[in-house]
Amino acid sequence: MSKSRKRMSTTLRWGLLAGITLVLAGSALGLILALRAKPEDTGPNLFIIQRSKNTNEVHYDVQVEADGTLAKEPVVAYWVMKAKDGSQEDLTFFERKMAYGFEVLKPNDKGDRELKLVAWEDRKIFLKRVKDSAKWRAVTTVDGKEAYLTRLFIQTDESGLTPSVKYVDLFGETVEDGDPVKEHIVKD
Repeated sequence: MSKSRKRMSTTLRWGLLAGITLVLAGSALGLILALRAKPEDTGPNLFIIQRSKNTNEVHYDVQVEADGTLAKEPVVAYWVMKAKDGSQEDLTFFERKMAYGFEVLKPNDKGDRELKLVAWEDRKIFLKRVKDSAKWRAVTTVDGKEAYLTRLFIQTDESGLTPSVKYVDLFGETVEDGDPVKEHIVKD
């Protein structure tokens, strides 16, 4: 075999190997994205908060015991650093106290627990067990309808010393029939 054919054969093999690697990587990425939890997924994720500042998100997850009852610490919140590498980070002390923290109150007579967000105490959110299921969801009023809260988007103005909220969009699914629902709230 001549040197030029050998080079072409080696180049062809490397090109084929690179092409197969790209196809496999693309297929794996597609599978991962397809299996990734979506906001409407009722797994441990209750809802997320997204901001206009960057793509990082605060996730609120429910924690349950093996029998489906809420754990002693029923909700955890953490960052998913999408603007960086997708890693998870704990909320800082100030984030818990001033912005993204919460308190879970004692059960009411129906067994539901109120989740009070530090920065938005006037909006009642309840942890409710889905009928005929072991799953828990965050339930609130969205656009006048009882809904499973899936996501909040916060538009901020970062031009001052501290950020100010311009508006909040709430997204959810109605409890009655699962239809998508959205509410736009302009902050004064």
